[in-house]
Amino acid sequence: MNNGNLLEVKDLTVIFGDSNRREKGNKAVNNVSFTLKKGETLGLVGESGCGKTTLGRTIIRLQKESSGSVLLNGRDLCRLNPFQLRPLRRQMQMIFQNPYSSLNPRMTVLEIIAEPFTGRYSREEKIEKVSKLIVQSGLDPQMMRKFPHEFSGGQRQRIAIARSIA
Repeated sequence: MNNGNLLEVKDLTVIFGDSNRREKGNKAVNNVSFTLKKGETLGLVGESGCGKTTLGRTIIRLQKESSGSVLLNGRDLCRLNPFQLRPLRRQMQMIFQNPYSSLNPRMTVLEIIAEPFTGRYSREEKIEKVSKLIVQSGLDPQMMRKFPHEFSGGQRQRIAIARSIA
């Protein structure tokens, strides 16, 4: 039972370094706990290198935890194998600080944002959906045929947000 919590992080710890003697490694995340209900927003603030990105990567299972748990709708993601985790991936997205490194430079904005729709919609439906997402993100839909290098850093961030929503 998840008590209405969308995301629940319990005593999450990530240690890098000596895998045989965890106490000797570098604690990147140390016993972090919080809960989020649907519609809530959490801001994470801290100095460079304090573990914010490691925490995010661990929550969405790009990084393995040393201890603790991550529950999405009451289901512990840390106890799932890759096959079990796969259908849940659609519910998780990470928007990286430097969006340029996460956007394929050979793909147009249309292709980047429409990628999650592959095999589910016609080309016309994809264009319509992407157009709505671009407007929702504060960009002009006429920009969707451009490539990532043609945008400013802030515009790339908006592209990454639109892709996450998709």
